Amino acid sequence: MFTVKVDLSRFDKAVARTDHAIRVGSIDAVTKGARAGATYARRNHKHKRRTGLLTSGANLRGLYKGYRNGTAIAQIQNVTRYARFVEYGTRPHQIWPKAGHGTTHPLNPGQSRRDITDIGTHRVALRFRWKGRIVFRRYVNHPGTKPYPFMIPAMAPARDATLRAYAPMFRKLQRIWRT
Repeated sequence: MFTVKVDLSRFDKAVARTDHAIRVGSIDAVTKGARAGATYARRNHKHKRRTGLLTSGANLRGLYKGYRNGTAIAQIQNVTRYARFVEYGTRPHQIWPKAGHGTTHPLNPGQSRRDITDIGTHRVALRFRWKGRIVFRRYVNHPGTKPYPFMIPAMAPARDATLRAYAPMFRKLQRIWRT
């Protein structure tokens, strides 16, 4: 009779350490990549900086979102409500004044109603400065805006930073399996 005993305790420990190293390394790498992408987007934009809100650190961030099914997830996020319009541009559209609160008539495309807290004069026209004069219009045909992408170009630097950040994890895996 031939009997073989195999002690797998060291192997099991190495597998557990490998799983942990991959999880921690992936989370670290994608977080660093997303932050690097956000920094690139903040510094390398072609749009005119007016208020600074679009590229401020509070509104444009690289965030770790979670780890699900062996995948670390991070994203470059811009919470400014008009970021999409700057990134992708807009089509030609009409601009209408807001309809009064409580009105029930159908709205024109792109028109909205005033909030209950928006009180004041009964605004039925748009008022703006054009060629040095104040003008009033019932609506305006806006020609649209051209896109100024600043977040999509940030994907390549984010990818590169993520790949660089994976290097320590691979060195750790080599140390784990050398023993």
